Amino acid sequence: MERILFSKPYINNRTYSEAAHKSFLDKLAFLDEDERNKVFDIASRIQIPHEKAKMHPKIAAYKNVVNEWNRNDKKEVGAQRSRQSYSSYKSSPPFLAGVISNETLPRVYRILGALIHTIEPLGCSVTDTLSFIIRNESVSLEIYEMQDKVDHVLTKSEENQLRKYEEDKKRYSWASKPNFRKYDYVFNGQLCININQNQNKRFRDTKSSIVEDQLGILLIEMYEASEIIRKEREAREEERRKREEVERLREERRKRYMIEVERTVALTNLAQDYAMACKIRAFVAALESSGNLTGEDLQWIDWAKKKADWYDPIIAREDEFLGKREHEKGKDLKTEYSWWQ
Repeated sequence: MERILFSKPYINNRTYSEAAHKSFLDKLAFLDEDERNKVFDIASRIQIPHEKAKMHPKIAAYKNVVNEWNRNDKKEVGAQRSRQSYSSYKSSPPFLAGVISNETLPRVYRILGALIHTIEPLGCSVTDTLSFIIRNESVSLEIYEMQDKVDHVLTKSEENQLRKYEEDKKRYSWASKPNFRKYDYVFNGQLCININQNQNKRFRDTKSSIVEDQLGILLIEMYEASEIIRKEREAREEERRKREEVERLREERRKRYMIEVERTVALTNLAQDYAMACKIRAFVAALESSGNLTGEDLQWIDWAKKKADWYDPIIAREDEFLGKREHEKGKDLKTEYSWWQ
């Protein structure tokens, strides 16, 4: 079994009032009593791994990602470093990259190690990108190092540019003064942690307390954040379900409408064929009643009656030459002969 070295526990050295204790438990009110007490008990005993302790495998692997990105960071020394200030880059820096000095990163890794070793007995885990999976919800931390704003001191290169400008402007009217920034931003070792980039869930180094002193409260807030995320996710899923249901009903109605249209068109086509059959029979009956019919007339009448039966969708007689009439279709589609109306 891997042996983890811990420094002294931080949160144990803090004394909370009964009201504060109740407030922390209230934040976990969505848990059942046993789980709530277990989380609070473990949160109250968080320990920071010793500097010589072996890193958690996920942290050790992710450390390479941060180092690689920092090596390729093209920002000038002294330029402001925050996730927002990298917005012009093709891709924003990965978690921890660019916003924490190399001197402070080991401290951050120990803080993350403390949190990971604390949540694992609670059935939680961490992803390869160091997002925490709490109660099956992804809770991310934003960790960055504060920076002091100081007056910019010209570099030798900038001094040479300024000197050249002074010389050029004596000879050329178009000489352009180089533009140097007025301030530099210097990492000061003070950490700030936000939960899911929520400014209201911020933990930072102060004169009276460092982040390590607040990890127990941070863990409880992460649990509370997981519940908020769960509710928001379920609300989104419910909203999506409603949208999908509305769309399903709309599509169902559209299909039923199209079926109704098709059935109505078929009905009118059937009625038109039947009307034609009735017209033919009426004409034949009139012809029969006229008398003085020749043999040829009688043959024609027999043929006409068969055509009436061919038109009639109720009888639907198949014609020797015209085949079977598709009564439900439009007049141009009733037979294989497009010219036949």
